[in-house]
Amino acid sequence: AQVLNLMRKLQRENGLTYFFISHNMAVISHISDRVGVMYLGRLVEQGSVEEIFTHPAHPYTRMLMAAIPQFDAPSSAREPIRGEAPSPLAPPPGCAFAPRCPYAKPLCHQAMPPAHSLSDNHQLECHFPIEVMAGSASIPLAKVS
Repeated sequence: AQVLNLMRKLQRENGLTYFFISHNMAVISHISDRVGVMYLGRLVEQGSVEEIFTHPAHPYTRMLMAAIPQFDAPSSAREPIRGEAPSPLAPPPGCAFAPRCPYAKPLCHQAMPPAHSLSDNHQLECHFPIEVMAGSASIPLAKVS
């Protein structure tokens, strides 16, 4: 945490830009201003930390957020991402996440999803982002101490 805090301090003081890659969403929320979520080499959702953490609209992003340990929830409440990731050498037709997506419909398996802008600070590739967002809950931004 000390190294991350030092990086954040140097970033603010010197106007630095970092390209930080991690699966640790708590660290990402602490050190980043913008977030890009990749799945199988594609940027499936991007936006400000606040937009992505409070309104995740892509199913993969939502599942990553749901995997963040919460102190007030039992670990059994976390739902794992089911199935296996497809090979990046032979990706499936359509959306690469469709084989693992609980919201997938036939269109998802047939056609690559178009890019959508949900706001100036929030873009994603998903055929059905509004349906996914309808039941989303805000996820608190994590603090690294």
